[in-house]
Amino acid sequence: MPVNIYVGSELEKLLLKSRSKTAKFPHRSGQYYANYLVIKQYLADKYYSVAASGLATNGDRYTKHDIGHVDDVITTAGHMLGFDTDPIAASKLLEPYEVFVLLVAILLHDAGNAVAREGHEQKAGEILREVAVAANLTALEQRMIASIAQAHGGEMEDGNKDTITELIVDPVPSIGNVKVRARLLAALLRLADELSENPTRADQVAIDKPDTPDISLLANLYCKSINTKIDHAGKSITLAYDIEMELLPRVFKVQTKQGGTSEVMFIDYVADRLEKCERERRYCNRFLVGAAGYDRIRASLVVIRDHREVDRVAVDLEEGGYPGLTMRVKQLEPQFDGCVMRDKHCSPIQEE
Repeated sequence: MPVNIYVGSELEKLLLKSRSKTAKFPHRSGQYYANYLVIKQYLADKYYSVAASGLATNGDRYTKHDIGHVDDVITTAGHMLGFDTDPIAASKLLEPYEVFVLLVAILLHDAGNAVAREGHEQKAGEILREVAVAANLTALEQRMIASIAQAHGGEMEDGNKDTITELIVDPVPSIGNVKVRARLLAALLRLADELSENPTRADQVAIDKPDTPDISLLANLYCKSINTKIDHAGKSITLAYDIEMELLPRVFKVQTKQGGTSEVMFIDYVADRLEKCERERRYCNRFLVGAAGYDRIRASLVVIRDHREVDRVAVDLEEGGYPGLTMRVKQLEPQFDGCVMRDKHCSPIQEE
């Protein structure tokens, strides 16, 4: 039985309205919205309906990765562009074909979880090929969209986490005569995915089961506690956490990358996730200039007992102070050196 799909987000409605602007798309058939529906239904039926099984292959119960999460990311991307406050201005930030590319990349980004969580980003191209003919996508379109979807997380084989730059070599590729700001779209997807944690993603069964691995339990409790607000005009992101007092003394055991075990308290886990979110904000801002840049994350931690607030802690995460450099100029380019350039281009002074 087909999964019921929702297509009422602001970005999807914008694609529907733009379908008659055939000159704005590489192929002037006017079928891009219809093709998008084909892709969404196919992925919802075959992949997102069984994502939970793929995620549980190692005994874990991660947060929900169903088609509802995809819709959350689409909605969050719309908020990042300002559709909830100024839809007219927001609708002008992306070209019609860019809206299509972004939407399909969002559809793809987590589909690989149906197979397994490990390396799920890298399955985007393979999955897209299954539906490419029915959706009338060329090989060039497939590669571009798959690279945008794949760049939403993970790392390269050498451990480099700068996946947007590494996977999208051409920042603004052309499909026919239509240009696409591929890195901007990848950054929108990546940060929207990071900001789409919410209580509906929490798996209550996993929370209630006594044998749920602690790492899965932490992720689900995190989703259950968070509330996100995006202020496009103010260029700020607000993350509020409501945490029940009984969680404060609880200790969770999680496996380290070195194969050992460490003990983590929930507040410390939230702090780690906040730091990751801030790194993603700074990283994605590099590519979001002119569309959806954000200057700060404002976070608040509210302790709840018997449905009443008993404590509140707040912190702002943003760049501050005089900036430093991760690498010196001469490290980036050894020839940017007075002695090197002198020896390269000037004849040595002859002694008499």
